[in-house]
Amino acid sequence: MGNGLIKCDLTLENYFVYGNAATVVSKTVLPRREGQPILMRGEVGIKEDGNLRPMVAHNTTHVDMPLHFIADTADLDQVLNNSSYRINYPMLARVLDASTWPDPQVFHERDGVRYCQRVVAEMLPSLDELRQYDALVVLTGFGAVMRQGSESFQPDAAGFYHLPYIDVEVAQRVADAGITMLAIDCTTVERQTAGNPLRMTGDVHPVLLGHEPPVFILEGVAGDRIASQAGFLPTEGVLEVIARRTNAAGAEAAHVRVFLSFYAAGDNRQRLERLLEIVTPEHLYG
Repeated sequence: MGNGLIKCDLTLENYFVYGNAATVVSKTVLPRREGQPILMRGEVGIKEDGNLRPMVAHNTTHVDMPLHFIADTADLDQVLNNSSYRINYPMLARVLDASTWPDPQVFHERDGVRYCQRVVAEMLPSLDELRQYDALVVLTGFGAVMRQGSESFQPDAAGFYHLPYIDVEVAQRVADAGITMLAIDCTTVERQTAGNPLRMTGDVHPVLLGHEPPVFILEGVAGDRIASQAGFLPTEGVLEVIARRTNAAGAEAAHVRVFLSFYAAGDNRQRLERLLEIVTPEHLYG
């Protein structure tokens, strides 16, 4: 852009499925034919046995609501219509590049992509530094795997997929810092504990979603696009999360469109703060 602003779309263009999740396929609902010029298409979830299964938001870029893990808490409708939750607003975000961490024990490699599998508290900025931000974007390098699609994404012999995850201590520090949103370039933040059948931990979501106010979890971020588009990875940016509003009542998660904006110049932080002042009036969101 002319003013030096770089805006990256971090939304996955595909569904990323694994384990017992249904494969998402596109089906023609209304075919075009002679005398009927209209075409309509839709998506359905299909299991390996051919049975249909309802589609969920969790196999692509999405944001989790507190209701996802905790009963009688806020659903999508309540969150989108309560400005105090702030997910409708642009957020000043700290970008954490976990893919450059020096400890090889936290890494895994598959399909030619080396990524950070375990995000530990030592990688995070201090609590005081985190308190300056509305959001934390954790980039492990796994976004490049997700964007390759699901067909070649298979488990090892023991049934493990080696998905990135975050330690509970990471979640606790983020919650203590008053962060509004934690984003990660994986479709989950939990650790896989068993392969056959697939089992995951469930201790990170409650720490974040059960905090007051909640820390919303943005999963499935295509973070590998940033460096390929901008030529570098910024440490800060303005994060925008645009959630769907259809059938919001009772929804535990939502498909989202995600953007990260930043400047290449050395005064990135100052310009981001000015940008937030311009684009955050309450009449523009809500």
